[in-house]
Amino acid sequence: MFYSENSAEFPDKKTGEASQKESPPVFFVLLLPEIYQKFTFYLTNLDKMLYAKAESFHRGMRTMTSLDIICIGAINYDYMFHCTAEDLRINEIESGDEKLSNPISEVEDDISELIRKDRPYTTQIGGSAFITLKVIKHILPQLKAAYVGVCGTPNDFDFRYGKSNNLAEELSHLDDKQWLFTTEDRFEDPYSRTIAKSVVRLYNHTRNCIKIAPCANNTLLGRIQEKEERTGESFSEYLSQARWIHLSSLSDFEQFEVIMRYVIQAKMLNPALRVSMDPGFEYTSRRRERLQSLVSNSDYIFLNKAEKRNLGLNAERMRPLYRNLCEYFTEINPSPERTLIVKHDDRHELLRFHENKCRIRTIRHQKLYQYQLNNDTGAGDSFAGGFISGMLDDRINSDIAGPIQLGVLAAKGRMRSFDHENPYQNIQKLTDAFFASL
Repeated sequence: MFYSENSAEFPDKKTGEASQKESPPVFFVLLLPEIYQKFTFYLTNLDKMLYAKAESFHRGMRTMTSLDIICIGAINYDYMFHCTAEDLRINEIESGDEKLSNPISEVEDDISELIRKDRPYTTQIGGSAFITLKVIKHILPQLKAAYVGVCGTPNDFDFRYGKSNNLAEELSHLDDKQWLFTTEDRFEDPYSRTIAKSVVRLYNHTRNCIKIAPCANNTLLGRIQEKEERTGESFSEYLSQARWIHLSSLSDFEQFEVIMRYVIQAKMLNPALRVSMDPGFEYTSRRRERLQSLVSNSDYIFLNKAEKRNLGLNAERMRPLYRNLCEYFTEINPSPERTLIVKHDDRHELLRFHENKCRIRTIRHQKLYQYQLNNDTGAGDSFAGGFISGMLDDRINSDIAGPIQLGVLAAKGRMRSFDHENPYQNIQKLTDAFFASL
């Protein structure tokens, strides 16, 4: 049972009385035609196809799933620079510290400028969900893992300045690559062929901002649809074979919506499937209304403080903030088990909503101070990897505090790693010691 330290019943705005009204569960995402015109025809036919197959597939589905975890998201070539104050971009990025869609020339110009200034840097093959899955495989290597995304091809710029060009090694942790796409011998357009690129500016070892040129990532939905048409395979049926699916944001929100619709259908086929999501700052601020039906079909949502405030309409006082969150997460497909995991420096705040009440549980941990950090890029993704690993491990998943603790260890392993170290190996050492102490 979820332990509640604090709860609040929020009155109805019109009557002033506590609301006893429950929203009817909604199992499908309803898309407004005037907003999603270009996807309407495809989605209508997708529904017909999946519903026709659902009953027969569900009857024949095995009790044991064939995959433990599938992650869906971007694959980026990250350039991470340790900057001085004069290098910071304070006013350039409007949506918090991330800008998801930029011309590749602009990103490469930023990288070239910082290299000319002789700023120290490292590179990695990243992407939020990609990092999460890599952490999971280093904590529990026996889990069967798959990734859904497009791994583009490094261009001449990457071969000149990058330090992470062995893509085969970067993808070696994946057990299943059926829906992992590459761009070799594809796309005449160099932009669509090239691996996505990001520039990360670190100041005092903390991320100041990130700019991304999505490139090949923007072809993901098209590649999924193309494979379904060519092979007759169902992407939703493939997803339904997993125990857990984790998604992170894409630069193209409309593609993310359609892909999440596949996930919702997979959850219908396999009710035991658990879904987690890390929506990020841009989705929670600029896409709040359209995001609602997507997070309302997720079991776990990872947020930082700013993203929590975005979804709570940035109410200044705590009571209106939590009331707004309660209304947002119970209006569509309400579930008392849906959990928001809000990350703070010294604690994690877990929120659930039931019967017009917000139930809050706080799990505290020791804060890392600035002098203990080297690079916090990917810390939240590493936390998600540790948490999901814990939830999939029967040794510690009887109480959510165990997976939270494992997530904290993974995040600290990432943040403490020096540039010359492999952060995943450091995470593995910390979490192996944790399991050995049980």
